[in-house]
Amino acid sequence: MSQLPSHWTFLQLLQFFAPKIFFSIICGGIVGLERELKNKPAGIKTNILICVGSALYSSVSVLISMSFAEQGQYGDPARIAAQIVSGIGFLGGGTIIQARGTILGLTTAATIWVVAAIGICIGIGYADVAVVVSITVVLILVATNVFEDRVLGRSLTFACELLVEDPDGSVRHAINQALSKNDLVLDDFDITARGPLSLLNMRYSGHRTDHKKFVLDLWGTPGIKEVKQV
Repeated sequence: MSQLPSHWTFLQLLQFFAPKIFFSIICGGIVGLERELKNKPAGIKTNILICVGSALYSSVSVLISMSFAEQGQYGDPARIAAQIVSGIGFLGGGTIIQARGTILGLTTAATIWVVAAIGICIGIGYADVAVVVSITVVLILVATNVFEDRVLGRSLTFACELLVEDPDGSVRHAINQALSKNDLVLDDFDITARGPLSLLNMRYSGHRTDHKKFVLDLWGTPGIKEVKQV
């Protein structure tokens, strides 16, 4: 492609953009799949769109800087791409939730920030680096969870919403027994009436494996109609 971008045909533009979009979908999907499997707010679709968008902005920034070179007007290809760094902060902020003194979503926000950087790498022509970084990010997310659970034995905070039918308090007693059985500590809870049913919001701390067992116990408890992890 010896011509300036402003003289490119549709086929030349397609040859320029298609590989970048392809690698953006792959890289965003790799990271997004890990988030999706953990039921995080930013899953496959979100991470793919962020990666594709960052790659397109970076690519267009490069093209704009080259398009008017023959007229002696040289643009800075970093100016548009630089706005991705600050702009992605709005999306990251939207994934962070403050709930009863606990901050949730910081890891997802950081992941979005990294995925945007991966998209920029693809946009400026470093697709191989982007693929390696995407795989590295997933390995970090998976490995740190295993390390924290098995090596550090760190106690995590979990939250869930329960829709229960509990006229005599027997369900609440069963929930307390399930918490004790699975070595979980109740940090906070509140109950809201919903007609004949009650909505129980609870926050507790413990290990991830114990949390999973606790949720299974809840599903087997008579009177609990719905269990939603927050």
